[in-house]
Amino acid sequence: MSTIIRTRSPYFIRTPRVTGSTNIANLSYFQINITVFGGVNSTVDLCNDIYTTYSLQKKPLGAEVSVSFDISEIVNDHIEQIFTGTYPASQAKSSIWVTVTTSARESDGTVIGSTTSNNYLAQEGYNKFTEGVNYTIEPIAMLSSNYIQYHKGADLIIPLNVEQVGSVKMIDSNGDNNVTNVTDNGNNNQKIKYLNWPTTGSVVPKVLQLYSGSEGQGTLLNKIILEPVEECKYPVNKITFVNRWGAMQDLFFFKKSTESLEATRETFNRSIFEARRVNIDDGDEPTDPCRITKEYNVYSTTSHAKKTFNSNATESIVLNTGFVNELMNPYFEELMVSEYIWLTDSSDTIFPVNLKESSFAKKTGLNDRLINYTMSFEKSFSLVNNIR
Repeated sequence: MSTIIRTRSPYFIRTPRVTGSTNIANLSYFQINITVFGGVNSTVDLCNDIYTTYSLQKKPLGAEVSVSFDISEIVNDHIEQIFTGTYPASQAKSSIWVTVTTSARESDGTVIGSTTSNNYLAQEGYNKFTEGVNYTIEPIAMLSSNYIQYHKGADLIIPLNVEQVGSVKMIDSNGDNNVTNVTDNGNNNQKIKYLNWPTTGSVVPKVLQLYSGSEGQGTLLNKIILEPVEECKYPVNKITFVNRWGAMQDLFFFKKSTESLEATRETFNRSIFEARRVNIDDGDEPTDPCRITKEYNVYSTTSHAKKTFNSNATESIVLNTGFVNELMNPYFEELMVSEYIWLTDSSDTIFPVNLKESSFAKKTGLNDRLINYTMSFEKSFSLVNNIR
């Protein structure tokens, strides 16, 4: 299993301690070399467009004989979140390999002792405060709950951790089993695997069982309960976001949606006064090709004395989930702090959006009985194209 770096939280590399009085006396600084790359972990492809190297140096404080480096922000610059409606495309750069080599050095650069080298798998997830420093526990499915509510008629997409899952058994509404094997070839572009089940027929997925071995063999790692929801009245909107594990996840909003537009503009007062206006028009005689007339101290009463400029607008949409189970709460919490969100409307048009909400009141069946969440999203572009 790979050691995971979740790049939205700090990840600290602590260099080994320098030992021996001579080595300690000669110690000047520590050097860390960071290599970011794609492809297969065991092979660094220099031509891969992810490939980058960094070299950092740091002096120890006082009598310290080791130092710490936080590498998460450096690594995060090379992760790219792509969503075009096809989930395999998002796998390309959502996981990347990282090799970290550390060494102690004398002032002239001579290495003290031996270097250490470790490999990591970086994904754009985050750890919670209560989980402490360098929390690396991997999920089975890249989800924070074992319950999913999905739109019957849409594709059911489940992100999986291929380093742990060997196969998935889907149990449908007839009780039949359908096993899908999951393979891991070590390439960064398939470390998060998206399994897809169509749900347009009368037989729909109800339970997913995740196994460590192929063909539904080995240890049963996890079981996910699936609830299909049919909606006949309102157009259903789908929100796709990057969750806390760095994977794309879908949430469906089944009920009323309201679209709005917020315009912005600037104005300035301009002079429309003309001290002298010269008019040239066609003459009456063939020998007179044009005729000039003049007016003094005039202005047009249909001109804009108060001129508008930089006028644009941003479109927003308010969505309602309909009644959801409180087991879905972790997903909405993660949506609140996600940095990448897309909206797929009922016509299958995809829009990048930003969540306008800044607070989330977690509801439970005990306190609220029926749970509905209303959220506002702003399209992440202007109505008038201003991309230059």
